Amino acid sequence: MEEVNDPFNLTSRRREDVTKEQIKNDYPQGDARLLRKFYTRQNKLIDQFLGVDDEERAQAEEEARVAGKIKFAVNASFVVNFCLFVIQLYAAISTGSLALFATAADAFMDLVSSFVMLITSWLAARPSIYKYPVGRTRIETIGVILFCALMTTVAVQLLIESARTLGTGKTESEELHLIPIIFVCVAIFSKASLMLYCMTYRKYPSVHVFFIDHRNDIAVNSFGLIMSVVGDKFIWYLDPIGAICIALLILFSWISNAFEQIWLLVGKAAPQEFIAKLIYMSITHDDQISMVETCRAYHAGQKYYVEVDIVMDEQTSLKISHDVAQSLQRKIEGRFYIVVLCRPALTSCRTW
Repeated sequence: MEEVNDPFNLTSRRREDVTKEQIKNDYPQGDARLLRKFYTRQNKLIDQFLGVDDEERAQAEEEARVAGKIKFAVNASFVVNFCLFVIQLYAAISTGSLALFATAADAFMDLVSSFVMLITSWLAARPSIYKYPVGRTRIETIGVILFCALMTTVAVQLLIESARTLGTGKTESEELHLIPIIFVCVAIFSKASLMLYCMTYRKYPSVHVFFIDHRNDIAVNSFGLIMSVVGDKFIWYLDPIGAICIALLILFSWISNAFEQIWLLVGKAAPQEFIAKLIYMSITHDDQISMVETCRAYHAGQKYYVEVDIVMDEQTSLKISHDVAQSLQRKIEGRFYIVVLCRPALTSCRTW
């Protein structure tokens, strides 16, 4: 069995039995639920500390393995959105249904937004160290926010048009035909297939935004189709009401997503577990590191901006302190896929 590197003997701090009955026996006066939550979290954190090197290698292998699949998900989403826009536009024009026009407008905005995401992903993957010394990864977050703004715009326009139709009253429209309905069903099936594919890689930001888009489109297209058919055959005002519901769904979904992305640009702090892992990685990196003076981590777009200040003996030569700091930076960079900025003379490293 491979020996685990445990310089602080954290293994002895793990509590193997975290059942409610055992905790009640050990702490009869304590809150068993809170104590169980605490020990479960502590065990998980210790396991992460002791397996940090294995996790680093696993993540590197995973990134290399799925790189092509992520690219396929982004490109396929763009192609599918273009095809669906043509299909839904034909269905909307041939039927005159306001609900189907709403889905067509949504498809058009998806097409534009997909183009925006392709451009921002392309720019983020091609840093210029002279023009943008810290990289252009934040442009991906800006692209997501722009995506949200476009979707919000079309939602407001749909609300206005639907309200105008309700105020005007019933009007004559084209009768629904079978072929447009079949086309919309094909669109729903295509979106569902792509959503399932993107769901597998939704932890990656470029794929995650398309996963949300496909998930919403399934609900939008299904609901729009139902309201269009019912509005044409039975109750006329269900068609504009369906369009209003679709617009509200688009509006609230993308506004909430935009606020999440805005906090990433503002500089939201990283979780405490992430910072604790950074501290452990730093203090155990080299025996010559006596302490970690400062450790900060906060968002700068999708990735973290990390500052780690290490303290070494004052008699340590500049060359050794430089080498230790630089190797620590490379370790953190390899683990979290971030760009590193270093000031080795001060035994301080600042990491993207």
